[in-house]
Amino acid sequence: MKTRQFFTMIFLLWTGIATASTDGAFSRLDNLIANHDRNIASKEKTISNIKKKLNRNISLEKEYEINNELYNAYVEFQNDSAQNYMRRNIQIAKSLVDNDKSTESILNLMHLLTKAYLLDEVDNMAQNIDTTLLTQTQKSYFYKILSDTYLFKLEFHKGSVYEKQLQETLTTLRSRIAELAPEGSERHLLYHANYLNDTGKTAEAIALLEKMLTNYHSGERTFSVITSSLAFYYSRLGKRDKQKELLAMSAASDLEGCIMENSALRQLADLLFDEGDIDRAYQYINNSVSDANFYGTRLRNVQASQLVPRIIKAYQEKQDKNQRNMRNFIIALSVLAMMLVAGIIGTTLLYRRYRRLSDSRKVINDKLNDTVGKLETTNQQLQERDKIKEQYLGRFLTFSSSLIDKNETQRKALNRLAMEDKTKELKAQLKSPHLDYENATLFYQNFDSAFLNIYPSFIEEVNNLLEPGDAIDTKDEHQLTRELRILALIRLGITDNKEIASILRASIATVYTYRSRLKARAINKDTFEDDIKHIQALS
Repeated sequence: MKTRQFFTMIFLLWTGIATASTDGAFSRLDNLIANHDRNIASKEKTISNIKKKLNRNISLEKEYEINNELYNAYVEFQNDSAQNYMRRNIQIAKSLVDNDKSTESILNLMHLLTKAYLLDEVDNMAQNIDTTLLTQTQKSYFYKILSDTYLFKLEFHKGSVYEKQLQETLTTLRSRIAELAPEGSERHLLYHANYLNDTGKTAEAIALLEKMLTNYHSGERTFSVITSSLAFYYSRLGKRDKQKELLAMSAASDLEGCIMENSALRQLADLLFDEGDIDRAYQYINNSVSDANFYGTRLRNVQASQLVPRIIKAYQEKQDKNQRNMRNFIIALSVLAMMLVAGIIGTTLLYRRYRRLSDSRKVINDKLNDTVGKLETTNQQLQERDKIKEQYLGRFLTFSSSLIDKNETQRKALNRLAMEDKTKELKAQLKSPHLDYENATLFYQNFDSAFLNIYPSFIEEVNNLLEPGDAIDTKDEHQLTRELRILALIRLGITDNKEIASILRASIATVYTYRSRLKARAINKDTFEDDIKHIQALS
């Protein structure tokens, strides 16, 4: 009996420690999300200081060195910027006739293209590389890039007929990298751990990475990679709490180091959604999508798009429930207010002759009128929110259905081309931006139509706020211009330039410029955006 009690106490103590550890990881992650914009600003300032080193008087060798420094700053932060500096370094290496520099820059560019999921370009570049001319370090880097392409292909084709073949190739590449990398180096240990896990030795892989983790700190890319890998290994052992804790640590490291090319936060949102933690899942998936857009990776956007609709639907249902509870509370409060009014009326009739109480009665009546006015205002706001919810929910469902149909049609067309071995046509389809343009157009049509149904006089009222002669000219009264869409989002409560830019697929600078120009054209410049927020919906 005593032995059983002892082990019970040990189990409860261990459970308590594990829970506290997980809660601490989430608390730190939430704090970093709250300060994410500040960390990004600090990162951009650091990059700006590096750029100041570039000037016309430096040698090509010095420019190459500074470009490498900028590449290291951008590689996990903004993919297209990092690409620009590597393409410039390739030109410099050719001018210097330096094969080592040329190979280094080409491999770095291939790494970036892999991150951007431009795998066809990576394959084409790989075919032009003679591996017999590479040093052992360059060769291990080359195979690492190839393994990354297969890892991304495996993530994309999870559950398909290609999964087994892709996994076998990936395992072979990981073994090859571990052999080529220097014994005990970071790359050797990481890929040896991957190989151990692939071959069923998950416990050994965990032991190797946990020992390796002690040499790194949160905010470093390697720390993020190790904790993310450990989370995956623990999930294979069925240890879900440990998986969550490690994903939270990995996501926190990504945020701390401004590592925008990440997946831990998205995976964590998926786990929390399954557990019913809708609010956190909603917050994390929004942040994950924002980072993916900032970095410029199509794969992470595709992965997030499979999860976002489910989380948004659950979040909306929760919000609807909260609104119903609020409505019930207001009804109860209204009943109480009516009872209070009845009580005051009765009291007034009984004590009419006591004139000295008239002032007190007036104060009470004023308070009641104020309460009733607030209730009416709250009720009007709820009605307006209900209209917005119904309009946008209906449009969202229609839009989502259309996207699903289009994606299914596109998938069937691509599959048919693949089965018929029409490689050129398949590549042309994959590279075509036509579907993205159609989806964006469909989104804007749905948004414009839903918004103008709720605020039919919006365009007219906006123009009334602008100086004569500066009115916004719309060719179609049922369609908003980009300027009007920015103002429409402000009316809906979305005021952050970054959020507006993400929704409208524009740059932050473009959104800022439009807002500044609109404010300059306003009659009342200081209150212009507040005036926009007070435009009334259809009653």
